[in-house]
Amino acid sequence: MVWYQEASQGEEESGQMNGIAIIATTYFPQGEDGQLRLEAALETLGSWAEHLVGGIDLLCIADDGSEPALHSRYVRAASEYSVVHGMAAVTTARRGVGASLNAGLQCAWGRGYDVIGYFVDDWALTADLDLRDWAKVLTEHGSLGMIRLGPPHPFTSGAVELFSAGWGLRLDRHGFAFGHRPALYHKRLFDAYGLFDEGCSALECERLYNEGVCADGAGPDIILALPHPWRHVDSVELSAVEPEGVLA
Repeated sequence: MVWYQEASQGEEESGQMNGIAIIATTYFPQGEDGQLRLEAALETLGSWAEHLVGGIDLLCIADDGSEPALHSRYVRAASEYSVVHGMAAVTTARRGVGASLNAGLQCAWGRGYDVIGYFVDDWALTADLDLRDWAKVLTEHGSLGMIRLGPPHPFTSGAVELFSAGWGLRLDRHGFAFGHRPALYHKRLFDAYGLFDEGCSALECERLYNEGVCADGAGPDIILALPHPWRHVDSVELSAVEPEGVLA
């Protein structure tokens, strides 16, 4: 495992930083497939830079042994965004996305981050998103380990709750409660369920971790954020007032 980093301006030498780290797992094979994957990853990276409100405190690029030239292009592109306030990178030797994620997590934890976003390099943001609201929920609620910010898997169910950041669905532990779709993780998730399996496909890595979450009834829960475009305007509450014209 080879580590290297580009230090951010104004970063304390202690490595202790407040905020949210973002992990980008990448793999760009040789040939046309790698080039196509790189183009998609650059598009999604640009969308994160454009739409993440407040920018990116720390971007951890966790690469799984890509073609060096393609990997360098991605790292260089990320470093050119002014909204990326800090950046670090790690490369693993073809051990799968589980190994990349584990390395990215260690990278973020080692620099003082407990809340970590994982978006996957082929999920693009289409609208502004303020991660800080849901990160606050994740930090303040010790019963939570993860907040999913992307679309649910089929047959998802749970209990609807209202949090300070908005409505969320506390997921039942069946089907794919856990998934590698865009989400925020808290370190307590991994303290409870462990790290990801390595040396397997991305699909198998996801399946195995989900099985561990679903089998454990005592570990931290997962919330599916339920964003919507409406805001309730507070005024005089009249919902319980009976109309005068109602006959007794």
